[in-house]
Amino acid sequence: MIRVERSARPKVLAAKEAAWKAEIRAASTSEAREKAQQKYRHKQVKEALTAMFHGKCAYCESAITHIDYGHIEHFRPKALPEYFELAVDWDNLLLACGRCNGPENKGVRFPGAAEGGPLVNPTEEDPNLHLIFDFDPVTKLANVLDRSERGQTTWRILGLNRRELLHRRSDFVKKLRVIADHYNQDAAARDIIDAAVKGDAEYAAFARQLKRAIATGSHGPA
Repeated sequence: MIRVERSARPKVLAAKEAAWKAEIRAASTSEAREKAQQKYRHKQVKEALTAMFHGKCAYCESAITHIDYGHIEHFRPKALPEYFELAVDWDNLLLACGRCNGPENKGVRFPGAAEGGPLVNPTEEDPNLHLIFDFDPVTKLANVLDRSERGQTTWRILGLNRRELLHRRSDFVKKLRVIADHYNQDAAARDIIDAAVKGDAEYAAFARQLKRAIATGSHGPA
């Protein structure tokens, strides 16, 4: 997970967000309310989120759009009464994969402070304040660890170390780490690492940690 600057509201939300929220407030039945909430599915909203997150999951940083459409994720769940109106609030919307956002992980869960929350929102704060993106050279595993209670709640609820994700991410970071051994001597290696830390790259949080280690001289042999 990396910090992502929220882009400007898509035109449809700039024009209609307030009216859509009013419709949700005015709904007299759950069916009417759910129908009003569905306005967030507008094509412009999805396109803006896809561009803002470079087609990656806001949480696990896996690329989505080459294999799936991705979810418009409500950071504060639209199913909870206190957040009904936020179904169409631009500041509450993220792009997420179906696994992070699925019922086995986040779903409609949103823990409060008493439960170790709230979850880390990459558009509102720096995930590095709460999470560690660690590669263990012995086990060859790229784990998401925690710096804070909120960090632990976040990686656990989102399933950021679930088996399939951990395997793919670890394989990716393991290769980067080998390339990083040649960062200071080989221009091609530098190009690969420098590209890997950009916002549109998968698992950029781990690549950035690796590059910081190179800069401080703490990166050793793979």
